[in-house]
Amino acid sequence: MTLATLAGRTSYSKSSWGRYLSGKALPPRQAVREFAQAVSVKPDRLLLLLEIAERGQPDGKPPESADSVERSDASGTPPTVASDPDSDPDPEPVPSTGTSVAPDAAPPRGQPPKQPTASARLRRPRRWSLALGAAATGVGVAVGLLAGMLIGAPASQGEPMTRGSLTKCSGFECRNKDSQRMECHIGVWTAAAAKVDGVHLELRYSPRCGAAWARITEGQIGDTARVEGPHNHSAARSITYDRDTYSPMVEAPYPAAARACVVLKDGGKEVCTPHGGPSPLPAAVTDESKP
Repeated sequence: MTLATLAGRTSYSKSSWGRYLSGKALPPRQAVREFAQAVSVKPDRLLLLLEIAERGQPDGKPPESADSVERSDASGTPPTVASDPDSDPDPEPVPSTGTSVAPDAAPPRGQPPKQPTASARLRRPRRWSLALGAAATGVGVAVGLLAGMLIGAPASQGEPMTRGSLTKCSGFECRNKDSQRMECHIGVWTAAAAKVDGVHLELRYSPRCGAAWARITEGQIGDTARVEGPHNHSAARSITYDRDTYSPMVEAPYPAAARACVVLKDGGKEVCTPHGGPSPLPAAVTDESKP
């Protein structure tokens, strides 16, 4: 898997993942959760590492990109970035003349203190990128293959991921759970759809939870919505009243890991959607809070 594939399977671009994995920038929490879903690990430890890295940034701001550092070096003017009090100082270079310089010597009177180097400013993000690499290596995935598998919800549909908006399950923890009760319905989108005999069938995907479920609308009592996920896991629910229902969830680290099916009571006809795609489809109008 290349960075381009990684970008196609998450809600973050190729250049963004390049910056995160090379240590040039800290990823947002949403990216961390998508990454954790991709490599089948719980996001808690990675989120903690991210929080530690963020504390090391001046005023909580992300570090400068490599491009800005290179432009500053080319102009001969060092960028004015506050030093990181928690970072280990870079060793002083040994003078070529053979004269020794005390490492704690103060700068000459009237001269401003020496600014931190680019390597010092980027040290913490690089430590973070090593943490991502370690997480991926732990499941047998090379650093260049890291990621959360297919595109997540667009920013206009999803919510910014904050500590207060964490869901009640993630990945395999969501198996056979209700999307409403687990708060996975927030930011959900339709990854695949089909229609049979007037019944609308959708594969609903939650990038927040790394889970998917089937939803049917305009059906009849007895029609069944079923979702099929990785490792032959499936979950189903039939309409017991009204004309719509949705199935329990299966884990789905990316939309293409699942598909939705409907079994019609009359005649037993069964139709399934393709596996989920990377782009949201128009969703049928319904109240998903009803089972």
